[in-house]
Amino acid sequence: MVVGLPEVTAALQGTSLAGLPVRDGPGGALVVPGIAPDTLHDAWRAAHAVLPVTGRWPVLVADDPFEHSVDVDLAELDRAARTFDPWPYFQEEDDGDAAEDDQVPLEYFTSGRYGIDVTAEVLPRVALPVGRQELLRRAYDHVLSDPALAARVLGTVSHVVRPGHWFTPREVWLMLLPTAFPWLAPPWIGFYGTLGEEYELAAALWQWRRRWDARLVAGWRTMLQFEVHRPPAPGDDAWAAARQILALGPSFDIQQWELAVAVPESEAWFIHNRP
Repeated sequence: MVVGLPEVTAALQGTSLAGLPVRDGPGGALVVPGIAPDTLHDAWRAAHAVLPVTGRWPVLVADDPFEHSVDVDLAELDRAARTFDPWPYFQEEDDGDAAEDDQVPLEYFTSGRYGIDVTAEVLPRVALPVGRQELLRRAYDHVLSDPALAARVLGTVSHVVRPGHWFTPREVWLMLLPTAFPWLAPPWIGFYGTLGEEYELAAALWQWRRRWDARLVAGWRTMLQFEVHRPPAPGDDAWAAARQILALGPSFDIQQWELAVAVPESEAWFIHNRP
């Protein structure tokens, strides 16, 4: 059950958020302004800890939440999130011939962004034409086949799936949504990569919560941040997670095979999609 402002204020008194003002926000949300940038994760966890009492999922936001109105049918959004498969839409341009753009050599896909290059081992074994996803998967499978190489790759990229890789805004509000379901957050967070596609994003978030227990922590307009409590297993599961993360966040500068190596060790996901 979602409770109102007096009950939320009382619930927060026993947390690190005690004493901060709680105000009515857009679309039935409540907001807590003035969250110190060096306490963001602790503040979110404090609000999440009282979720059974408040019935309100917490999300950190950087922009003034009163700048836009929210008009949403939560029951309809929830039905769509539970029944729609968003990935054919988000991954529509994810494949295709890896060599279709003359400006992008095949080596682009096998050269890691963090210092490890598997071009010499992978490309000689590839028959052309080859799709981007197939070539990237060949690189991933090659890395997994060599435990020492996989450990080297993980050593270079493991930081990207830790909260320390998250963005920290200068001014932060804590928004307490009028629902306990994090996948219903899209109308309030206005993520740049899915503007006008809130149903698709809700479906993605619902799947991530069920499959990997990925918990939405923050929405910084062009970024989303998640705690991950059931990381993907190496192989197909990690490959699916890496592909989906980059489909929603194509501005994350990392190769899909590098990210797939990292996500089994993940504590946090960072989604970045900017103009």
